[in-house]
Amino acid sequence: MSKHQYPAGPKGYPFLGVLPMLRADALGFLERAAAEFGDFFPLRIFMSNSYLLNHPAHVEHVLQTNYRNYRKSPMAQKLKPILGNGLFLSEGELWTRQRKLIAPSFFRQRVDAMSGVMAQVINEHAAKWSARAETQEEFSLSEDMSCLTLEVALRTMFGNSLSESEGEAFSRALVVGNEVGAERIWNLTPITEIIPTARNREYKRAVETLDSTVWRIIRERRAAPETGDDLLGILIGARDAETNEAMSDQQLRDEVLSLLLAGHDTTAVMLSWAFHFLAQHPTCMEKLRDEADTVLAGCDPTPDHLKKMDYTKRVTQEVARMRPSLWWFARVAQEDDVICGQPIKAGTTVMISQYLIHHHPSIWEEPKLFNPDRFLPDRVAKRPKFAYLPFSAGPRVCIGSGFAVMEMQMVLATLLRAFDVTVTSDDEPELAPIITLRPKDDITARVKPRLRH
Repeated sequence: MSKHQYPAGPKGYPFLGVLPMLRADALGFLERAAAEFGDFFPLRIFMSNSYLLNHPAHVEHVLQTNYRNYRKSPMAQKLKPILGNGLFLSEGELWTRQRKLIAPSFFRQRVDAMSGVMAQVINEHAAKWSARAETQEEFSLSEDMSCLTLEVALRTMFGNSLSESEGEAFSRALVVGNEVGAERIWNLTPITEIIPTARNREYKRAVETLDSTVWRIIRERRAAPETGDDLLGILIGARDAETNEAMSDQQLRDEVLSLLLAGHDTTAVMLSWAFHFLAQHPTCMEKLRDEADTVLAGCDPTPDHLKKMDYTKRVTQEVARMRPSLWWFARVAQEDDVICGQPIKAGTTVMISQYLIHHHPSIWEEPKLFNPDRFLPDRVAKRPKFAYLPFSAGPRVCIGSGFAVMEMQMVLATLLRAFDVTVTSDDEPELAPIITLRPKDDITARVKPRLRH
């Protein structure tokens, strides 16, 4: 192919391009297009060309080799009412400064220190499962995991939890923010976002709920004699190495909500999928339980235990491959570039889907099959480094990935060693690719005390 010959891509509608297909079924449309047009093809969206990149070499170039040339697309700015200029959306000098300030909070030693609080919250949640086991009520695993991970995030971040009513309102506001943010990504014009529709009013109330809760907690912490040793206290006490400046209250608010959304919603979604897949694969379930019985010996899991729980870690890795919570992202080239021989002009948007990369048939054997053993060390060594990116990759890799993996391992080991879980929803839930990759309908289940054989 000459450098002036552009690859073929899906045909769209006049003026709108492929936008209607993306709004109707983004993941399904991209899957079908990748199967037909390969790993590199154009997507015309509203008078402009974007490219879908679907190979680890493309990922490496955009996220690692030439990452400074690629910035978040304007589509991501649709999340700004909630996330502000937190790490997820900020760019340039602000992102570099904030990353340096926040990174020490997620060093391995600090994350390990949060495990005690995490274990306590999970044990309290296990008591709720015991009550459900007695009544044999059917419940939403999706909502249940959301409540659990929110409580973990709140206690490790704020040192205490919200009241039940405040926690429910906060959790619901995060869900609404996720849903409406995803809907707005494909809007042609911001005009539709300021019309006082019922949905826009609901979104405004959600943002107000999130703001009022976080601002109150920040004010109370600022007024306290000591800032505390939880995550918020660490962020309040952080100082820029060069200027000795602390974060402003606005920046604290933005970082807190960014970390809450990343540390609560994404982990909750992956845990729901984990129970779903393990219920479908009882052999995998028993291997995980046997490992928990042997390594934990009746104790609460600690970081030292988790280092020995190789199979449990492989389960979490496979869940994150099958259903990466953040399933796609877009970047805009700042200057002209070339990716694998293909010219990319400044201002061009490139899109990469973690879901498509994780299911690429030339990289993953039987990619639709749930198989934790594909993460055995010898098999990992044979795959390209950028074939697996549930937490993104390169310098902007998710700062809380270690926290999320530890939480998933502790939740699965603690709950599954004590309970039998029967998933009562569909065997193959339809996917709802909003900001996070959720089941369209909740995953539901019943639990009972575990029967040991």
